[in-house]
Amino acid sequence: MRSPWLAIALIAPIGLAGCADADQPSAASSPSLHCAITVVKTGALPTLYRLPGTVVSDDRIDLSSRLVGLIAHLEVREGQRVAKGELVVQIDPSGVNDAIRQGEAGVGAARNELSDTQEDADKYAGLAAKGYASTEALRKARVRRDLARALLDKAESTLAAARAQRTYADIRSPVDGIVVARHGHVGELAAAGAPILTLESRQALVLRVFVAEGQVGGMAPGGLVGVRIDALPDQAIQGRVQRIVPSGDPATRRYQVDIALPPQSPGVLPGMFGRAELVLGERPALLIPCQSLVSRGGIDGVFVVDQGNRAQLRWVRLGPQWQRQIEVVAGLNAGERILAQVDDRVRDGLLIADGPND
Repeated sequence: MRSPWLAIALIAPIGLAGCADADQPSAASSPSLHCAITVVKTGALPTLYRLPGTVVSDDRIDLSSRLVGLIAHLEVREGQRVAKGELVVQIDPSGVNDAIRQGEAGVGAARNELSDTQEDADKYAGLAAKGYASTEALRKARVRRDLARALLDKAESTLAAARAQRTYADIRSPVDGIVVARHGHVGELAAAGAPILTLESRQALVLRVFVAEGQVGGMAPGGLVGVRIDALPDQAIQGRVQRIVPSGDPATRRYQVDIALPPQSPGVLPGMFGRAELVLGERPALLIPCQSLVSRGGIDGVFVVDQGNRAQLRWVRLGPQWQRQIEVVAGLNAGERILAQVDDRVRDGLLIADGPND
């Protein structure tokens, strides 16, 4: 008679084997994912000459006074927008107003003097015609009249100059811009020619770069240049060479080139760091979409689709990027299939269902 413990020992492995088979999915039921597949191809990659530069305003203005006086009005602050023609600074016009009143008084006195001398000249002219006055007396009367007329002209010029000075007491913004620096305060003495405010117009922004002497000859005003701003990596900007300063720095042998940016460049501000990209030629390169890349631990890779339609993660070495494509220097060959776009659902060894190919 067999022991019951032997029967249990024989049955237990069979039961365990049955549970293992039930828990493990079959190959036919493996999960799959519909993904777009692209074929690695050789394309033309431009040979670029990249120039670092800084975005600056082409209209940076230092506002100063032509008058010497106390600052009576200065309400704008750094970062504030001002409109063209807006009053931003006012110099105390007390001294100028006194000069205007003196000029007006001088003009009035000169006019009275001219009126009197004109009457004398007319009187002597009538007397001389009748023989009651000598020609010498008539000459002297006319000289006094001419002198009074010259004094009136001088007084009117003095008054006009004083009134012109009065207009300099009100300083208005010459552009639509932003206050970037304030050099004075209300109550301080404004010296003639000393800057009080610095304004920048955002309507005319340029990327200022310095080009080596070997490359500046290939540039010309009006030429198109690609621009990328580091703070806006997804924004491609088409600039235009605005000016080339034809005098280089004797120490660096580089020439200043200003590249005008489009008026509507959202997010671009003066002071940002950018790069100008000059196309010098083309070369063949393996190109893949930027959306195909995955990064694991700081290493870049792509999912290659093998003959069994399974995604296999492969590390690659990358080159420069150009218009949403990037060069693969090592790790791929032309003709291989890769996933065109990768999301968090893709894993190494995942079965890829027949999806659209590009």
